Parts: sequence; C-alpha cells; structure tokens
Amino acid sequence: MSTRRLTFYLMRSEVQQFDEALAEDKPTSVIELADSSGIDGRFYQVPPRPKRPGWVSYLQPILADDIGDTRSSSASGLLLIRSSGRMFALTFGYGRSMLDLSKIEHQFGLRVALNRIDPSQIRSLDTKTFEDMVVTTNTQASKSAELPTFRVDVSTDILRAATGEPRDKSFAKRLSGADALVMNLETDPADLPDICSNLLAAFEDDEYRADFAWIDQLALVRDVDLVDMLNERLVKDLAGGVTAATHLAFPESIGWEDIDAFKITGTRNHEYDDLDLDAYLEQLGESRAELTLNNLKTRRVSVRFARSEKFDDRWLLYQCLVSEQRVDGRLYVLIEGRWFAINESLVSEVDSFVSGLSAPRLALIPALPGEAEKEYNGRLASSSPESLLKLDAKIKRPGGAASGIELCDVLTAQGEFVHIKRKSRSATLSHLFAQGSVSAATFLSDGHFRDEIRSLIGTEARGGRRDMWLDLIPSGSDPVERSRYSVTFAVVANTTRSGMDWLPFFSKLNLMQHGRQLRNLGFDVAVSRVPVGQEEGGS
Repeated sequence: MSTRRLTFYLMRSEVQQFDEALAEDKPTSVIELADSSGIDGRFYQVPPRPKRPGWVSYLQPILADDIGDTRSSSASGLLLIRSSGRMFALTFGYGRSMLDLSKIEHQFGLRVALNRIDPSQIRSLDTKTFEDMVVTTNTQASKSAELPTFRVDVSTDILRAATGEPRDKSFAKRLSGADALVMNLETDPADLPDICSNLLAAFEDDEYRADFAWIDQLALVRDVDLVDMLNERLVKDLAGGVTAATHLAFPESIGWEDIDAFKITGTRNHEYDDLDLDAYLEQLGESRAELTLNNLKTRRVSVRFARSEKFDDRWLLYQCLVSEQRVDGRLYVLIEGRWFAINESLVSEVDSFVSGLSAPRLALIPALPGEAEKEYNGRLASSSPESLLKLDAKIKRPGGAASGIELCDVLTAQGEFVHIKRKSRSATLSHLFAQGSVSAATFLSDGHFRDEIRSLIGTEARGGRRDMWLDLIPSGSDPVERSRYSVTFAVVANTTRSGMDWLPFFSKLNLMQHGRQLRNLGFDVAVSRVPVGQEEGGS
C-alpha cells in the first residue's frame, strides 16, 4: 500500500449538516458516497476549467514563435465525513477554497500534532513574536531535533505550526499541524472514519502540556461576538480621545533613520514626524467623534522615506493599532489587526514582576510637551550637574563588536545607568530594555569598553568632578563591584494611568525578560514614568 498525503480539518461543533461547511456562492457539484462504503459523508467538487497560464502572456513577447493554445486546469475536491459526533473535512487540490473557514476549529492540526509528535523528533516550527512589532519566524532542522534546537522564547512566541514524527509510527509517518493537519500515512478510504475518530481523541488530549504548555499563553480570539465587543470598545476610546491603552506601532520592521514623514488618511495632507496616535486624533478635530471601525480598517498609513519625494502606502490604520482591553477581568490585546487573549497566569506573573521593581534612585524631572529625547536628557543632566553626567549618543564600540553600544543616556554619581525613551514611538520600548541589558553585560565583561567610557569621561566631565566619575568606572584591568550599580528605565509618557498600567502588556513582558537578565548580572532594576508637564509660567 502506498503512502498518501492527506489534509484534515475539523469543523466547529455547531456544524451538523454538510452544506453548512461550505463557503457561500461557491459553485460545486455533489457526488454521494456509495452505500457499500459505510461512510456517513458527502463529496463536493468544482469542475476543472482549463485556462491559459499567466506565464504565457509574460513570455510570448520574447519568443520567436507563437506559444500556441497552452492551457492548464486544476481540480478541487472536498470530502466531508461525520465521525464520533463531529464533522471532518478532507481537501484535495484546491478544495480548501470550498470551505467556510469561519466554521473550522482553528489550531486543530497544531493541537493534534503537539499531542502526538515525539518532542525529540521535531522538524520545523513556525512562530510569531509579539512585542511592539510582530516578527514571524520559520525554523527548520536538517534532521529531527528537540525543542531547544529551535530557540523558541516561551514567554513571547506564539506557535503557529509544527512538523515532526509521531511517537506511534502506526499513527502516521509524519505530522504537520496548523489549522489543518497534514498526515503522511498508508490508508484505504474505508479507514477514514476511524482515522477521524482517532484525530478527535488526539485533539481533545492534553498531553501537549508536558512539553508545550506555553502555547496556551497567547491565543487568537476567534469568537466573533467577542471580537465585535473589543472593536466597539476600541472605537469608543478613540472617538473619545482616550489613548491610555492604545498606541500606534509598525506592523513590520522599518529603520527610523530611513523615515522622513508619515501621512494618515483622514487628516488631509498633514505630515507627521512620528507615528503618534494622540497627534492623529488631535488633527482629526471634531470629526474624531465620528470614527467608525470601517474608518480604521480602510484608512491608510503612508511613509515618505528620506531619499524619496513621494509617500508610499504601507499599511491600514487598523493594522498599526496596538490596544489593550479588559473584559470580565481578562486581558485582550490587539496587534497586527488581530485580537489575542492573554493567559491569566502570565498576566499575573508579568504584573507581579514589574510592580516589584525598585523605585529609581534619581528624581526625574518632567518632560516638556513635544520635547525630543536629546533635549530632555540635556535638561535632566543640567538640573544637577554635580551628580549627573550626560552620555546620550556617546556610542562606543566594544572590542570585536560589529556595532557601537551606548552605556546609558545619563549616568548618576550613585552608579545608576539611566536609559530614557518616549513611549509613543513604535518599537522603542523593546529597544530601550534591550539596550539596558546589553550595555550592562558589556560593562561587566569588556574591559576595552570600560576604558573607552573612561576616555569619554575625560572629555565630557568637568574638571573638579572628573576624578569622581573616573572612580565610578573601573579600568579594563580592574574588577567590577557589581553592587555599586543599578539600571533605570525612564519612559516619557503623557498619561494619567496609575501603577504600571501605562506600560503596554508586551512591553512589560519584554521588561520582565530583560529585568531578570539584569538581576542575574547583579544589577538592581528600576522603571519610572517621566510625566509630561509644561514650561514654567505656562498654562
């Protein structure tokens, strides 16, 4: 018996009749199953329609002779089977297009695969990482391997698909699961109902929790009514000018150094220096109150790059929104145009860690409206020149490093490395926390880096205090007394939210990861919000 590759979907439990599984307005023909098969099912197909391939017209201009009436066709088949009280769909060719995908059991294939794959025999994993932007990763091994080989971060990665070999080789030769399950196995069609029954048992199993329990931390919200409720709350917030739980972020990675300006549909030809939600809502003026979900899903965000005179249409506004909403005590996050439910134990762990961080030793002065980070850092250092040293943008390259590292924005006489960023800019918070952990680790391990900092101090520090600052930074050949130092993350954020709720959840998650690394290095860690005030005498 030859091995066959089969693709299975599980329909949601409310789908009971065969036609309920079909996409609307999809022309199909029906072939009933033979009574002798003993299978409770129905087969649908879309008759193939020969057509000329697109590559023909592309190549014809460079050919000496006419390519002729070259045509190809593709068939679509869909087999629906009832088994163990549920309905399964097997797709053939382009049969997936015949299914109503809103009625499939999402992550069915992934759950079956994780329950049946041997954890030491994984071949590939597809993950998405959510911070201030989304990073999609497909990692493949040249041969079957264990989970650590794939370097998955169980705190931030959402597992989208997995491929590997099952523990029980009689179950299948290989499994690949996402929404659908793809199996390579030797089988007769008459065996399909029993196979479906076994797949349902595998889907309902919880064996995956032994090695993959972290997949439950972040779950895509599929409930249409819940998504509608979350979108309604988002629109209500924005129409009311409430942005404490929402900001704008890139759906993809783009270097800020390449960007000259932004435009957002709805504010005519206004150009934005930053992708700033508050600035956008302010530009909308009175029309802000009329915002709708359709507006968010049809308005565009455009970018003009530094070397171009034209704006490039990049994303829908809805794709750029990152929002947090709580429903019945549960946290949901909108990112990349989709709502995710956050595991309650993960939320509790993150909130507990962040709320337990130390208060900064340095009393931070308020930022001014519209003030750039560089100007704020200068004002902060000037507010106490005897005990603060501005090192902002003083990049030094450690020995053998491919790029430079900034020790901190402001150094205090108490050994506090202060890193400062504005909250409104996309991806800057994850960069901020990474900058803190990288610079601290380099400071401890790289004597050349410390010598470079000492040389910088010789240039920047005022004469009477130079020796004090040099005493704070050991030379490259001297040991480092770790207890003398701490790291403070200062975030300029114009919000009245209390506690740590002014930080987006994924930023707090990222902070927890880097904060733990810093603590392991022996550094005390603090985080503080820099309020946005007004100039003296201002109203």
